[in-house]
Amino acid sequence: MIQIQKVNNTLEFETIEKLAFEILHEVYDPIIPSAHTEYFLKKFQSASVIKNQIKNEDFRYFLLNFNKLHVGYLGIQKNKEKLILSKLYIRKSFRGKKIGKVALEFVQQYTIENRFKKIELIVNQQNQDTINIYQKFGFKITESMVNSFPNGHFVRDYKMEKIV
Repeated sequence: MIQIQKVNNTLEFETIEKLAFEILHEVYDPIIPSAHTEYFLKKFQSASVIKNQIKNEDFRYFLLNFNKLHVGYLGIQKNKEKLILSKLYIRKSFRGKKIGKVALEFVQQYTIENRFKKIELIVNQQNQDTINIYQKFGFKITESMVNSFPNGHFVRDYKMEKIV
């Protein structure tokens, strides 16, 4: 059974930090330098950063559970008339079990209930499997971009959006 659990406390922030460390290395190390994955984890996915994002940047985080196991997480951010799907990561061994589909349906419902006009996300151009999933769910590529980071790394991304 798939459950989506809102994250509210330090223990849950730490759970996401651990999941992020495991999943992001698995997803990104084959396509970007491992050092950049480490930078990204420290800068954007540590428990203290997640707590700050929730408190000060209008983020919401959710654990994705499958048969009571934490198997992934979801991060969204309210931004004027759009909802930003900031993070959606699932452990490799649990992909293909409709967890991502349930998470995307949850995000879409959240978007509608909170009267946002669209969902926007950024995805690495080399992450074709994920791009295909988003497109299957109705997202369209709206922009090709290069994102540069203070650590000297850069990544080529697509901005995708879905009007709801």
